[in-house]
Amino acid sequence: MAFNYKNFLVTMMCVEIMYLGAVTSFVFYGLAFHDITAAIYGLLILIFAACESAVGLGLLISVYRFGRTIGFSALISLGG
Repeated sequence: MAFNYKNFLVTMMCVEIMYLGAVTSFVFYGLAFHDITAAIYGLLILIFAACESAVGLGLLISVYRFGRTIGFSALISLGG
């Protein structure tokens, strides 16, 4: 499910779920071993995921305005 080459939105959601799994593992590690550093790392990962999501949604909006689709085939026509 992580490798969906047809829809940009589904791919972004899969990446966010992977980030959430990493954050959950850091938080549970911190709870199990009474380590506050793991919770801080989990919070940093959550912040980076939010920033990545904001940039990705901005790209999604621009791609949709350009080609009226959110598929990866529209990204090929942008060049670069």
